Formats: sequence, C-alpha cells, structure tokens
Amino acid sequence: MLAALRAETGAGAPAEREGDVDSALAGAARVVEAEYDAPYLSHAQLEPPSALARFNPDGTLDLWLPNQMPELFQAAAAQVAGLRPEQVRLHSPLLGGFFGRHFLYDFASPFQQAIRLAQAAGQPVKVIWSREEEFGRDAVRPMGFVRFRGGLDARGMPVALHARVVGEGPIGRYFGALQGGSPVDPSMVEGIVEKPYAIPNRRVDCVPHRQPPVIAFWRSVGHSMNDFFYESFLDELAVAGGQDPFTLRLALLRDRPRQRALLEAVGELSGGWKRGPFEAEGTRRARGVAMATPFNTEVATIAEVSIAAGEVVVHDVWVAIDPGSIVNPAIIERQVQSAVALGLSASLLEEVVFEEGAPRARNFDNYPILPRDRMPRVHVRIVESGAPMGGIGEPGLPGVPPAVANAVAALTGRRVRSLPFAKTRLGAA
Repeated sequence: MLAALRAETGAGAPAEREGDVDSALAGAARVVEAEYDAPYLSHAQLEPPSALARFNPDGTLDLWLPNQMPELFQAAAAQVAGLRPEQVRLHSPLLGGFFGRHFLYDFASPFQQAIRLAQAAGQPVKVIWSREEEFGRDAVRPMGFVRFRGGLDARGMPVALHARVVGEGPIGRYFGALQGGSPVDPSMVEGIVEKPYAIPNRRVDCVPHRQPPVIAFWRSVGHSMNDFFYESFLDELAVAGGQDPFTLRLALLRDRPRQRALLEAVGELSGGWKRGPFEAEGTRRARGVAMATPFNTEVATIAEVSIAAGEVVVHDVWVAIDPGSIVNPAIIERQVQSAVALGLSASLLEEVVFEEGAPRARNFDNYPILPRDRMPRVHVRIVESGAPMGGIGEPGLPGVPPAVANAVAALTGRRVRSLPFAKTRLGAA
C-alpha cells in the first residue's frame, strides 16, 4: 500500500495555494526534499466493544451502546431491527477510551449482532466482543504519505514549501457527500494546511488514493500524522539552513503573537530551550520542538530524549496549550497527559501489519502499546489567550511525534521519517 501511495501520479487538487511556489523553488539557494509516512493504527482500546438490545412489548427497542454519534446509530439500529428511528431508544454510557472507534464503520460493531440475537431469542441479549474479535474487526487509522519540497534563501530562511499529500481520510470516505463537491478531504490535509509560519510561497496538493481497509477516525484524526510530517520537515529546513529550529520558528511567527507567545511559554516551561546534545542524569540527551493547531486550539511541545539499546527513551514532555478560553484547568491537564501517552505510544510502538488481507495482531502480545515504565514526565502550562474556545480532548497529541522525532535527529544526526520508531534501530552518536 505504501508503494502504491508513493507511485500515485494523480495531480490531485490544491488544498492551499499562496504565492508562486514553482518560481520560488527555481530561484532558491537550496532545495530540500523528503518523504514521510505513517502506518495504519488500531484503536487498541482496553475496553472491547459491547451492546445490549431489549425489545419491548410495545414493539420498541432499547439499545445500550457506547457510541460517538447517537443519531447515526439510532438510524442504523432501526434499519437492522426493521423499525422506525423513533421506535429505538438509544442509551449512551460513558466511553471506555475509544478515540474514534465508535462511529459507524460498515457496521463493524456488535450492536447489529445484539439486535438480531434479541429478536431471535425473544429476550434481552448482551454481546461483548473478545479481544481477538475486536483486533480483527477494528476500523484503522489510514496510512499516510507526504512528499515535501522546500526552498531556502541565501540566509537559510524558508521561502517556499510544496507538500503533496497522498491517501484517504475518514471525512472523505464517510461524509464526502456533505462537502459540496469539494475534491479536498480536510481530514487528509489538516496539520499541513493553514500553518501559522510566514513562508511566503506555499502549495499543498490533496491527492486521493482509495485504501482497502475499513478506515476510521483516530484521536486527533489527520493531525495525528500530518503534524509529524510537517513539523519534522520544518526542522529539516532549519538544519539545512544553519538555523536553530526553535529560533527559526520564533522568526517565522513574527506576525502571529498568539503562537509566538505559546512557543516562548513552552521554552520557559522546559527551563529554557536547548537543543543539544547535552549530558543530563548520566545520559546523553537532546530536545525537539513542535507546534500544532488542532481543533481551534494552539499547542507547543518540547520532548527530551536519550537512546538506550537502540531504542528511544523519552524522559520529559513539556506542553504549552492555548484553548482560547477555559473552564476547568484540571480537566485540560488530564486530557493533555492522556494525549501525550497515546501520541507517544503511536510514535514509538504501534503499527497494524496485514498478512494475506487480515491484521496479524489479534491481541496486545503482537500489538504492543506504551508500557508504564516508558511513560515520561509530562509538564503542562495552560495559556488563556481569550480567543474563542477550542477543543481539548485531542490537541495534546499531534505535537508529540514530531517533538520526539526532532529530538532524536538532534541527538543522533539521523532523521526518522517513517513511524513507528520501533522499526528503526538507533545509535546515540
């Protein structure tokens, strides 16, 4: 599939166009090119999916079902049961950590089994999938692939950036009819378009390529991989131009006070920016930085890493987050900590591998997630700018993969462009 995405020759459609990228690249003092990819991911939630169906004497149906879109599931349940939607009462309990798993993906859910079994048995039926059933039937995050070209002027400053995004997103697959005929799937390009940096010539092309698996939303959706792609490549441009990545971002945010203040805040939170390598607690370490703008919330992230036995060790993650306006700071901090854990798990370890058309992993023995002893210290600073309130459940995740990748590059001189890091054995020099 990755080879197919790399070989895609379609022109696609412009998702963002500013200035004259071709002329700027032709006149650049240096052109940098790179390809990035990210794998299919499982939701791997600890609570397997379940549903309970009860038909009542008056012909109505009660359905207890963890879900993220009640109206959609009500209509689908009515179709399965042969009822009108108003005859279905949907009870929505708290979710057990599904992060995009419990939308309606080609009926990949136990609710239809519970309904049909309850009809046949004439009594309430509860269905709980086994772990193996869930891993076999999970709807996966799409595979992602981006090809970048960036131009630098004689001072090492970025003057042009062209990104070609190839793949498919869940919005296009499931809600394409609601896009008004637009050829651009926003879930394919979010995290690459509308970045706050003052690069005068920019073009982002959205090139659709249908993927065989049942694809899904996954925590922070396209941002979960696109910010890794973009922020890592921006670091590549900084290094190629002889610039410090933190200082370059500050310069490119000169006209964006909200984002600049946030970057300064995360630098202060971390005790002062230093890229490294440097010695700390008996290990050789380095730091990486990344920005993200997911769901109307601004985030700046710094990660500090070392290498042990060829693997990445993340010691600290600092996150400054500006959701505009806030209500409960404690919830914000917990959501950020949770998002960091999930983002780090995906960065270091997670990948759905298919064999003969089916996912190989049917339990956590073949799909490892972040163990407790690899969880770093997480430091959070909330910056309330007074902007309209943004999201908080997902924005803490996208900055983690690129911050770690940029730290690894600073420490080892080796740029990892393909997730997860477990595929690459690293040295500390």
